[in-house]
Amino acid sequence: MTDFNETDLSFVARRYREGRYDTRKAIARFHETNKVMTTHRRWWATAAAAAASIVLVFAAGYGIRTWVRNAQEPSPVEQQLTLNPNVAETHLFVYENAPLDQVLAELSAYYGCTLTAAPTDKRLTATFPDDDIELIISTIESALHLKITLER
Repeated sequence: MTDFNETDLSFVARRYREGRYDTRKAIARFHETNKVMTTHRRWWATAAAAAASIVLVFAAGYGIRTWVRNAQEPSPVEQQLTLNPNVAETHLFVYENAPLDQVLAELSAYYGCTLTAAPTDKRLTATFPDDDIELIISTIESALHLKITLER
């Protein structure tokens, strides 16, 4: 400590007694007069700050873990496109014994429309080019003898 002001020096001068100077008592009186936090209160403040820091670290870790888990889960559209994940490259829809509801869900997601048919347990084995949705719908309707509605 290199800077001294008048109050520090006058405090020490007033409290100093020849041969009776007790450092602990002088420091305690200094803390009392200048409203300095006692060791007990300082310990609690440090413990509270440490606890708050730990809580923040755990909360941030939980938030990051949740974000990573959600980022790894495929979106509903990606989950529907599991039958033909590489349509953009091959420009072909290939189905082998695929349930009709999954086929319609995939085509709906790919073309940005809604395809519906009466509930059925029919399955489809076919290959379609991805250039015309109406051609695909008419082919499926004639092959499976059912009616598919297209909503854009």
